[in-house]
Amino acid sequence: MCGICGIYNFRTHEPVDAVRLAAMSASVAHRGPDDEGAHIDGDVGLAMRRLSIIDLEGGAQPIVNETGTIWTVCNGEIYNFRELRRRLEARGHEFRSRTDTEVIVHAYEEWGDDALSRFNGMFGLAIWDAQRRRLLLARDPFGVKPLYYHHDDRRLLFGSEVRTILTDPGVPRTVDLTALDHFLRFTFVPAPRTAFAGILKLRPGSKLVCDSSGCHEARFDWAVPRTVRPPSRVTAVAETRGLVERAVRRQLVADVPVGVMLSGGVDSSAITAITCEAQGSVDTFTVGFEEDFADNELEEARLVAKRLGCRHHDVVVTSRDFAHFLPVAVRTLEEPIATASTQPFYRVCQLARESVKVVLTGQGADEPFAGYDRVTAARFERLYRALPHALRDRVVRPLAHRVPRSERLHRAVDALDIDDPADRLAAVYSVVSANERALLYGDQLSQTRWENPVAQWQEGAGALDPVSQMLYVDARFSLPDNLLTYCDKISMAVSLEARVPFLDLQLMRYAESLPPDLKIRGRTRKYVLKKAVEGWVSPQTLRRRKVGFRTPVDEWFREGTQRELTDRLFAGDSACTCYLDASEVKRMFDAHRRGTRDFKRILFSLLTFELWHAEFIAGPRTR
Repeated sequence: MCGICGIYNFRTHEPVDAVRLAAMSASVAHRGPDDEGAHIDGDVGLAMRRLSIIDLEGGAQPIVNETGTIWTVCNGEIYNFRELRRRLEARGHEFRSRTDTEVIVHAYEEWGDDALSRFNGMFGLAIWDAQRRRLLLARDPFGVKPLYYHHDDRRLLFGSEVRTILTDPGVPRTVDLTALDHFLRFTFVPAPRTAFAGILKLRPGSKLVCDSSGCHEARFDWAVPRTVRPPSRVTAVAETRGLVERAVRRQLVADVPVGVMLSGGVDSSAITAITCEAQGSVDTFTVGFEEDFADNELEEARLVAKRLGCRHHDVVVTSRDFAHFLPVAVRTLEEPIATASTQPFYRVCQLARESVKVVLTGQGADEPFAGYDRVTAARFERLYRALPHALRDRVVRPLAHRVPRSERLHRAVDALDIDDPADRLAAVYSVVSANERALLYGDQLSQTRWENPVAQWQEGAGALDPVSQMLYVDARFSLPDNLLTYCDKISMAVSLEARVPFLDLQLMRYAESLPPDLKIRGRTRKYVLKKAVEGWVSPQTLRRRKVGFRTPVDEWFREGTQRELTDRLFAGDSACTCYLDASEVKRMFDAHRRGTRDFKRILFSLLTFELWHAEFIAGPRTR
């Protein structure tokens, strides 16, 4: 695991400034405190900061091939590197280390860009082909690792974090209004945009090729699933079980201790049990809130850890702690992501780093196996849309909107009335309705042309049934640039590598091929996965209601706590007054406090944007 960055003066061919490259590398020192390295070849420069996980002594980067013509830096892990290495050695390639990164240069030598589709792992990487004067950037198929870039007619800057690019004073710091529209709709900014105008991020499963002709992005992963029904449910359960176990064991490969983030739910409990079988015991880590907060996960996690004989560690976060970590999390994430669990996740990562360098997490299971409530809308989409319009308009929608403080229900019913499939999915993900946007957006923002970022994924999956289509989009739209981005940025802020076994390529390819009725049976979601992990997870855990990770945000806005934060929305120089209608923000705030509407997600998004804008746009330029 590393932080990588680089410069390519592809038009001017000016020699790379070593001081400038070093500044970029220093900005991500937290991602790799164990080692650093750089390679400059005239107009191109690659640099990295290394967190040593595999081959602690011999895995320094950049790594080069035998002839000195192919160089690479990689942030992430290639989990099938041993199998690839054996194949490459059989073809005559010589290795000088035990690291997974060295496989990348030899695989590129052997297969060119097609090597990317052979990597089962998480990665943001750069490959410099000195003979062709060609730079290749790539991001893994599910976007576990981010990779940012900025290019103009003269040069390309890239890095694992936005801050590497912002070290260059020539890069402007202005808000991308289309990205702001996306953020306010979805609570995050989907690739390829970022909130910064002119700074982009690679889409999951995409590459960027840069040479003297310019920079060109293209997808290398086109694995749109085809639904295949297994011979029986028993077969599906057995195959899922085997793939889950192999994925976890594959991701336990490391030359340092590996722990587990344990929530007490099905996914993390299964990972913990498999890890205990593989290595005898494991350190587990949990975060929770004060005892009077509902849906606390501390006790469930403690029971699972005790049953499995783990060395368990947990930390309790107070509402005051939560408020304190919010600005820290915003600074760490670099992009506005209005997911309240970022703050407690920061604290549990700090706790884990005291004991281990690597943790396994349960992220990525809900998307392919249908774990979220929103899949219900897709499940009944055809039935609902078969109803007469009059019945939908006069009965169903009015009844749904009479349910107070039920923002998700209102959104789902409204979305089902939209004819265009991509716009319908976008509405499902959106936390602010079209009417609310019309009232909320200021003059600049209201003139922004709607650009649907869901369409790039929905079009490729248009032949799938509605449930499979939503799950496919889920895994490539909301997962990478929301949950996985905050997982990466926050864990790496404390020099901790977070791995996601459920996003193993073999497991994901199989899961996405399964028909919906194996994922949802009656009221049970993630059916085949729950059956597959029965031997590892207790019946109590399997029956436990999915609660997600709740936080005290609703209390802030309803009861007026944390006034020093919420008052920032209404300050005369606030970002909200620049881009939004301040009177509408106040109306939403007051309605939420009275309990007549549920605006907590919108209000938290506005607060997140306010803190982000103060930190990166209006604040000092010396960071």
